[in-house]
Amino acid sequence: MLHDQTNWNSDRIEKMTERDAVDMDHETLSIKGHNVYLVDFGGYFGYSALVFAEGRHIYYANDYELHHKYKGLTDDGKGIPYTRSELRDLYIRAMNSKLFTEEEILGPVKDYSEYDRKGHYLRNYYAMRREHVSIFCINPTKEQEEAFREKTSTMVYDPYSLAFYDANDRDFVEHHKFLYESLEEQKDKLSDNFDYWKGAFLHEMFNHEYGINWQADFDTLSAFGNLHWEGDCSGAAGYLKQLDFNDTQKRAYYAARSEYFRTSDL
Repeated sequence: MLHDQTNWNSDRIEKMTERDAVDMDHETLSIKGHNVYLVDFGGYFGYSALVFAEGRHIYYANDYELHHKYKGLTDDGKGIPYTRSELRDLYIRAMNSKLFTEEEILGPVKDYSEYDRKGHYLRNYYAMRREHVSIFCINPTKEQEEAFREKTSTMVYDPYSLAFYDANDRDFVEHHKFLYESLEEQKDKLSDNFDYWKGAFLHEMFNHEYGINWQADFDTLSAFGNLHWEGDCSGAAGYLKQLDFNDTQKRAYYAARSEYFRTSDL
């Protein structure tokens, strides 16, 4: 039993097994094929939600009370804390938004927000269902590079999680690739859907602060593919051409830009 609920930190929490979560005082929720444990760490992390799938801790999907300290302010500027019931409801809504079943992944894409959330789920959450070795290392030494090459020499590379998996997990990697490519196929069916692309472009314009960004078109459109920088004075046309967007997508981009300036606070 994990009776000691003091001195919790992110490393200790992320190392928790599902058995550890079960051994704490908890409530278990089943959300889209994931086990979500609501536990109280006390102190800094407080009442939190831990996510597991196939026995693996999907800790990138966890949520903690420290991220939701106050739901508003009183008239004199004091924070109004969430009640436990309100936090529970918040976690359930959040998990239903960011977790997906395979049936949902394989189904039609409703809008850009859903496509973006499904992609994030596959790259960052689903990928954690097996042990893996990330390709990323900050300023590796020659010794580290050599050790990495040796360690991954017999492993299977997954381009969608940017990581290597054990050779015994080849089927998992292939299925992960199938799910991601199926999502892309569903998105490609919307290539002539004006409303989808207008919403997509508008989302990224707000995300990249289009109105005050000196390279606004480059940054916004980079969210949709790899671009070559065309200079400070370049407009959107060259980047839209690089991405081989069709007339519907181009019209949607300019319509999104007009709406951005009409609805933003600039």
